[in-house]
This record gives sequence, structure tokens and C-alpha cells, in this order.
Amino acid sequence: MIDVSVSVKPGEKRTLWLDLRDRILTADSLWLSIAAAAPGFNAAALDGAEVRLVFKDRKQAITEHVADRFNQVRDNWGFLVEEHTTSKRQRLYARVYADLSDLLRVDPEHELGRLYWNYISYNSQGRPPFTQPQAPKGVPLWAFRQTEDLKYVRRFVDWWIDHRQVEYGDFGGGISDDTDLTQQWPGLALMGVQPDRLNASLTALSDAVYRNGMFANGLSTIETDELHSYEEGINANSAMLYLNWGDPLTVERLMETVKAFDERIILPNPHGHLLFSSNWFGGNKVYREPNWQWQKPYSFPALHPAFLLGDYNADATGRKLVTGLADSYLAHGYTADDGVWVLPNEINWATGKTRGGELNQGSGGGDTMHLFWAAWRWSGDDKYLKALDYRVARGGPGALSNLGENFVEVLGRGQDWNPRLIADADAGNTGFSSLMAWQATGDRTYLEALHADGIQAKAQREYMNTEGHWWSDRVEAPSEFLQRARLGGIALKRNQSWPGHTVSWRFDNAEAAGQVALLVHAPSPERFTVTAYNLGKRSERAQMTGWNVAPGQWRVRSGIDADGDGRIDGKPSTREFVFEKSMATALEFLPGKTQLFEFERIQPGTPVDKRADLGIGRGDLRIDGEQLQLTVHSLGHVATMPGVAVLEDARGREVARVAIPALPAPSDLRPKTVTVQLPLPAGFRRDGARVRVAQENGAEEVTRLNNVLPLR
Repeated sequence: MIDVSVSVKPGEKRTLWLDLRDRILTADSLWLSIAAAAPGFNAAALDGAEVRLVFKDRKQAITEHVADRFNQVRDNWGFLVEEHTTSKRQRLYARVYADLSDLLRVDPEHELGRLYWNYISYNSQGRPPFTQPQAPKGVPLWAFRQTEDLKYVRRFVDWWIDHRQVEYGDFGGGISDDTDLTQQWPGLALMGVQPDRLNASLTALSDAVYRNGMFANGLSTIETDELHSYEEGINANSAMLYLNWGDPLTVERLMETVKAFDERIILPNPHGHLLFSSNWFGGNKVYREPNWQWQKPYSFPALHPAFLLGDYNADATGRKLVTGLADSYLAHGYTADDGVWVLPNEINWATGKTRGGELNQGSGGGDTMHLFWAAWRWSGDDKYLKALDYRVARGGPGALSNLGENFVEVLGRGQDWNPRLIADADAGNTGFSSLMAWQATGDRTYLEALHADGIQAKAQREYMNTEGHWWSDRVEAPSEFLQRARLGGIALKRNQSWPGHTVSWRFDNAEAAGQVALLVHAPSPERFTVTAYNLGKRSERAQMTGWNVAPGQWRVRSGIDADGDGRIDGKPSTREFVFEKSMATALEFLPGKTQLFEFERIQPGTPVDKRADLGIGRGDLRIDGEQLQLTVHSLGHVATMPGVAVLEDARGREVARVAIPALPAPSDLRPKTVTVQLPLPAGFRRDGARVRVAQENGAEEVTRLNNVLPLR
């Protein structure tokens, strides 16, 4: 192995690397090798040139060779990761294959090379060996592995924020692809990991969407296909609501999108069926030529705002779109040759014709399941479950794993489906089956295997997802099983648009989320059990907020489970409290103890989504001299009663107040606001001060999370 430095004339020097192992080193062979390695250097040009040879030992040459080949593999695969082709007809893949083959020829034990080959080859030869981290003595293995799995998700998100997010808000992958990346932020934040940091990151990207002019009339500024229209920022606006429940700016942005879909995209066809009328559109133009009139499975992620508004304030328009689309889809069902009732993959808006075979056979089929689940949740009509049963008939209960709720127990299908899921988990197929096997049996060894798989997968993919610099919409540290365990359902993952989480967590100690393992067992809106194990050395307190819970008076029984049998040992502590969506209750987790908290609703309350709602949030405060200008929003299902806005100092003492008139509900999906003025006394200290709004007599609202705003 030789480094060759060639100087032809002053100021012109080229350094070449030559492999002359199979050649006899003579003057002629050296010149020929130089000329072949350096186009433009011919015999005439080399006449009189100065050549310096630096011989390298084999070990040094191999080190450089391996580094060069790996860099080629990493960089070139970065261009192919989305297509994930394995065809040598793709010239770039042929190059990656050749470089990776040569890398492993020279260094068969190259760790990253083997990991890349495992990914590129679709795991054709199994994953490389992996040593699991060991649990400290006395710590339950399920708890240790859950927190280790969670830490990998945190490291992944931290890396992208620390190394790739810029002040403008984006991550360098194109804002529309960056919004796919940050669909992973809300689930992690709701599990208690750095909620404020992740919300700030998500907010910066959401604001970048608007600064970049990517919205027009509630839809994407560009005209594009149905899925990428969603990914132009509708997905980011939707993700924002999970961490900013009731924020007026977020709610009203979603309102604008739902209104646009209702007026321009989702329309009754000539046969009276409500369908997507176009699959290529933007906020300024909708293409309605026949080729663009096909409703496709990838149309349905764009319903995300309709799901969220229908959940937030029972918005009539969003619910009409969802149930109308579900009814029309069911109307196009048919019986296949094998006698199974099925749904078509695509429906033409103008003609009602179908194409593409069965829904399950096409891309994005899982995204449509949220449509039927939401329609069933809101109506209670079992006809919508026919679509879910069809999917189970074709793919088993795991085919519904994209649904965020604990649907097996909610639908009362455990007797039918659990044996299949348990058998699948017992066969070593970790994943959704493992989690549901734990739900069915209470056996936490299923969780140990599930999180062991999650730890290995994240560890062995970590380089590719970070330093490997894959594109921002190709990287992922999956957290859906962690969410199901810790939150009692999936809050959000990419293209998973119905919020299924039962609770969320916010710890007083910012680092405690990685120390406290949590399980939400048998979650339903009226009862669930939380199992907790604190791996730390001190007690940790957290606020548990309800989401998919029924409102009313609740009771919690709590105590220690010393023998791990899933039952409280000794006499439990009991307390009662009011609990509902977006309302929190405090829990304390003792160090080194397995604790059980058994929650049950004992008295119903009024439906949260049918209430009025006063809200204030980002951009609603403006100081004008000695006046505080406050914009107040009506965001609920019904009109607000008259209310009051109060200015309080850092000690909570009232400084000023002003009346708020009654406001109509935004049933037409247009903002309903009023601006009021509060006087600022001379010398008033703003640090720690806040503004609070409320309806008269403290009337119930959709949420109290949007009633207070700090004075900054």
C-alpha cells in the first residue's frame, strides 16, 4: 500500500492512494498506476515530475480502507433509505452493495457495517449479537427494562433537538418532513419526559410552518397529494393540541382546516355519498379532473383535526365528516369470492366506482381504522365495528394495533382474541401481542421480552437514526408500546390520529420520568390500575392527568404490592376526588417499592365535550402603556356565560378585574373573541404575575388548562 505525492509544477500537487499488491514495482508500472489513478496526468505531463512514495504498513492501510468504505456505505445509503430498494438495477444500490461487501470482506466484524447490512437486507441473516443491560439487584426486570427503553427514546429526541434544530424551528430535512419527525414528541412528553422542552421544540417547528407560508385557507399552500397535504403542517397543528390542550391559537388553526375540508374537499357525490372529492389539492386550488377524484386510504390521516375537534368540543362539523365518510365507505362494501364482507381500497367520487382490490391489500389501510373507531365512539352504533371485524378476519386482532385505545377490552372481545394474541407472544413474536398478553394475564414477563426487544432495536439502530444522518422523516425511536404501557394507550405516533391514551404524567422532578416505571393496566374510561416502581433513592411526585376518562367523582385505593402478585398487601389508603379529561391528581412514588393505585369512577359527571369554554393563550396578551389588552376566546360546544378576567400579582392577590361578555360557540368554525382592557397600576411588578379568566359562578368548562396566562 502506497501514498503517492506527485508534483508536476510549483503549486500543483496531487496525493494518490495506490494498491500495488499484485504488481511488481517498476518505474513503468508506477507511472501507469499514477496515470490511471489521476486522469489528466499523461506521460508527457508526468515527464520531469517529482514523485515521493510513502509506504504504509498493512494495518494502517486496512484502517483507512475500512473507514473509506464505511463512509461510502453510510452516505450513499442515506440517499436510498426512503426507497429501501434491494435491486441492483438501481445503480446507487449496486454501489452500496459493492462497498458494503468489500467492507465486510476486509473487516467481517465491523459492528456498524453489520448493522447496516442487517437493515439493508431486511434482517435476512438475523440481528448481530446484543448484550442486554443488567438490572440492579432487587429491581424488577420489567421496571428496569421499561425505563431503559424510555431512555433510548429520550436520547434520540434530544439528539435531534440538540444537533439539528435551528433557531428558525426546523431540523434541516425540509419542514414538511420535519413535521413527520416531531409526531414522536407528544407521546414522549406525555410520558413525563421533558414536557416543556419538547413542547418548545414542537412549537418552534409549528411556527416555522406559518413563517414559511405553508398554509393557505386552512390547507397547504402547495397543491399536492392527500398525504403530503397533511404533512405540510396539518400534522404539526394536530400534534400541538396534545401538549397545548385548549390553546386558542391551536384550536382555531384546526377549526380552519376542518372548515376547509367541509367546504372544499369532503363533499356529497351525485349519489349522495360523502367522500373525498379530490386527492390532489391545496388551499388555493383543488384539482377535480377524473384522475384526481379517487378517495384513497392515504386520504384519511388528514382527518386528524376533525378527530381532535370532535373529541375536544363535540364539534358538529368534524363529527359529521367522520360519520358521513364512515357511512359512505360502508355503503361501498361488498362480499369477496371467499364469502368475507370487505371494503374497497379506492372509491371514485363522481361515479362511485371502486378499484384497487380490498382495503387491506393497499398501502395505508391501517389509517382508515381511526375513521370507524371515532364514528363508533361518538355514535355508539355497532355498524361501524363491521369494518374492524373485517380487518380482524383478514389479519387477526393485531391488524388493529394502529388503534390507540385498549380496543380488545373496550369491545369486550378478550375471550375471542386474547388466546390468539397470547399464543403469538408465546411463540416469541414480541410487539403488540406481548403487550396484549400482559394485559390479558397480568404476567409481566411478556413486558420484559417486549422491552428487551425495544432496547436492542433502538441500540442497534441508534447510529443510523442520529450520526448516520438519515432524512428527518425516516428516523424513529418507536414509543407506541411504551405509551400503551405508561399511558394506557397510544397518544400519538405518525399517522395514528385518534388519541387513545388514558392518562399522562408530569413529574415535579424533571429527571424522575426515567426513574419511575409505570403500567396502566386494563384501561377503560371508568376504571384502570396503575402499577409503579421507583428505581431512584427518593420519593418522586407526579401529576397524573386524565384524558380518555369519564368525568365525575372517582376513588383511588393505593398500597404496596410486596410479593408481586398484582394485589395490594395490607389495608389500602383510599381517597376520593373529581377527575375528568385534562384534570390532574397528584401521586407519590416511594423508592424501591412496587405500588398499586386502583382507580374507579363512583359517580358520573357532566360530559366534558358538551360544555362551554373560555380560553386565553399564545398571542392573547399585549401591554399598551398602562393598559393590558387581553383577547378572550370562546372554544366550547355551547355559548359561554358572562365571565371575568382578573389580573393577579406573584402572590395571587387580585390587582384588577374586568367583565367578559357572553360569547357564542364557534359552531361555524370561525373564531369568537372579545378584547378587554385591564389597568396596570403604577409600579406594578410583572414578574410572576398572571391573568385568569372564568365564567360566572365558576361554571364548568371543557378545560381549565386555558384559563390562566402568565404576564411575560
